[in-house]
Amino acid sequence: MVKDLVMSILFSSVPIEKIKKWIYPEKEFEQDIDIDVRSTNPVSFNINSQIPSSSIYLKVTNKSQYLEATFDRALLSLWLNSDKGTQPICNELHIICKKKIGRKRTEEIFFRYDLNESQIKNLGEIKESKRLSATLYLKIYMDSLLYDLLKEVRLENKPCEIN
Repeated sequence: MVKDLVMSILFSSVPIEKIKKWIYPEKEFEQDIDIDVRSTNPVSFNINSQIPSSSIYLKVTNKSQYLEATFDRALLSLWLNSDKGTQPICNELHIICKKKIGRKRTEEIFFRYDLNESQIKNLGEIKESKRLSATLYLKIYMDSLLYDLLKEVRLENKPCEIN
């Protein structure tokens, strides 16, 4: 605890970037960024609305005591697991959303996209599945004062609903 306090004071008072990177290496910053989905309805599909769409809620946690982070953008591929097996629903959707995530903070990133006819048909066929879950493959780009970070994440068996 005392060491963390001393390092935090040293980090904020030293103007030299090279020393800051020594105090707080990029690998440690990468480990301090946690990507998940929110706990309730993280992935949902609304196929019966006037404009059928999907909503995805990501949860980004910055555990760093030194740096703010900015969620810059992400690429998303989404697969659904159902009674009929595993199938892709979308590939490389672009999530463009600049959101600051303060030190020791968590922020939600909301993403909505419109579904095409093929996706609506596939979702309609697995709507009543007993074992419905989603797997998200993400390439997330984060920025900070010291580092630009590309983090690849695979989130498996996440809750999913089709309405």
